[in-house]
Amino acid sequence: MNSTASAPSSNAPSYSALADENALLREQVQILQRQLDWFKKQLFGPKSEKQVFDLPGQNSLFQPDEAPLPEQPAGEEKRTIKAYQRGTGKKQRDDDCLNDSGLRFTADVPMEVIEHLPPELTGPEADQYEVIGSKTTYRLAQRASSYVVLKCERPVFRRKGAEKPVTTLAPFNVLDNSLADVSLLAGLLVDKFQFHLPLYRQHQRIQQAGITVSRSTLTNLVKRAIDLLRPIVDAQTDNVLRSRVLAMDETPIKAGHQGRAGPQRAR
Repeated sequence: MNSTASAPSSNAPSYSALADENALLREQVQILQRQLDWFKKQLFGPKSEKQVFDLPGQNSLFQPDEAPLPEQPAGEEKRTIKAYQRGTGKKQRDDDCLNDSGLRFTADVPMEVIEHLPPELTGPEADQYEVIGSKTTYRLAQRASSYVVLKCERPVFRRKGAEKPVTTLAPFNVLDNSLADVSLLAGLLVDKFQFHLPLYRQHQRIQQAGITVSRSTLTNLVKRAIDLLRPIVDAQTDNVLRSRVLAMDETPIKAGHQGRAGPQRAR
């Protein structure tokens, strides 16, 4: 019988080394498991919004038998409180407000005066009443359409005794051979770039006003109007480049995903 075959190999790890390695691996697994649970919580959020006020790991300030009990009022009589309704105070308005509604406007706003007469002043006994004053109410109204068609009539005339007629020249227009007035061009640009109203919505609004204009016409009008503004942009650019100091907005802006992607919990 070979004694070397039954004897343990000298290179085999001992039991204590295996136990230490097993304990180390278990500790690493626990650490990784805690990290995984934390990442899952950050990714998917908490399972419930309920807050736990009694933490199991926190010791109590008093022992269960030493906790003070709330004092009960002795012999307190019950009183009935009369129900009441809370009123609302008058809202403070600025000095330039016309009335309590808070409407404010400048002198450039068109105003339409509507006179309302009661039946007493329009009936058969109207002469029995006299008007001693008036009350004014202001309301903000909106018209169905803000577009108007300008009809320019130009007379065709000739001098007496002459045969050649003379036609009055057409009024000046910003865009040659165009149906758009300068007010329409300004309105298209302001609504699109200042109030962020797309052209297709402006086209729908024009159609609702009873005016038929193709969608491509609005696009061409905006393009031609922008070309008219290029000299102003070039002049401003040259003025900026000639300046000794250039004012720049260096406010940092975060772009892209700086960390992990996915929903994050609000703080």
